[in-house]
Amino acid sequence: MPEFKEKKMANRKNWLGILVIVLVFGMTVVGCGDGSGGGTDPALNGTWSSTNEDGVELTFNNGNYESKANGTLMGKGTYTTSGNKMTSTGTHYMYGSKLCTKADLKALGIPDDQLNRMFAPQTGTYSISGNTLTMTGTNPETGETSTATLTKK
Repeated sequence: MPEFKEKKMANRKNWLGILVIVLVFGMTVVGCGDGSGGGTDPALNGTWSSTNEDGVELTFNNGNYESKANGTLMGKGTYTTSGNKMTSTGTHYMYGSKLCTKADLKALGIPDDQLNRMFAPQTGTYSISGNTLTMTGTNPETGETSTATLTKK
């Protein structure tokens, strides 16, 4: 079992790195709803690439999003916008080589407290200027504010 535990821990570390990417997305582009049920900003539709060399891409499509790192799908979910705020909720995350739902990850032994944080709505703000998307949000785990800048492909 030690080998399984080490592999499981390595997968959790990989997952944590991906979660950070997704959380930055969620906290940066997402905002609290205003009770109206939210809509989506059509200006977000398309694929946006990080201006860093981290290989992060976000694709928005009328209320659905996908996140990739170096071309590999890392997660997907839904989003709504209201003004300059966005609310995103992850529905699937990559674990090992499988795109998993909350139920899948629970079956793999991921603790409920982690799952609840992963699949909770994330909030933040966004702005679009020309082909540049800037997202800002606060990590609920650390309280740190992060900003991501992406360019439309």
